[in-house]
Amino acid sequence: MDIADIMFHVPGDLTTRDRDNIEHDMQGCDGVISVHFSNVDAHILNVAYNPLAIDSETLRRHVSERGLAVSKFGL
Repeated sequence: MDIADIMFHVPGDLTTRDRDNIEHDMQGCDGVISVHFSNVDAHILNVAYNPLAIDSETLRRHVSERGLAVSKFGL
């Protein structure tokens, strides 16, 4: 299986509960292998995924559907 990594920039003022909900919801997406917020920078969301099952734009849209400003900045 191929594994790709991406980092998303999200608002840094999300509550712990909001971050936990995002991680939980994204973990349920087909093709997502691992998802977690950085322990150092609360505005960085790291996602490892199978690019044959899901693409980075779909992942970005999944987070932005929560009404958050989200941008991809690491591939």
